Amino acid sequence: MREHESLRKALRWLTEQACIDRNAIAEASNHFDLSPLDEQFLRDYFLRRGTPGPSKNAQNDDLKSN
Repeated sequence: MREHESLRKALRWLTEQACIDRNAIAEASNHFDLSPLDEQFLRDYFLRRGTPGPSKNAQNDDLKSN
């Protein structure tokens, strides 16, 4: 599997969820067998930004570019 492919899949899965919270991130981490560092990245990206995450369109555009 390509480097970070699991993280990409988890990001794609999370952007399809109605609510991205700590539980959804933990579920994605378990389902896609992410490392603790990758799970921390997801928490930082989605939960600790101080503002809502980017729009779903912006997230999908980011994923398509990889």
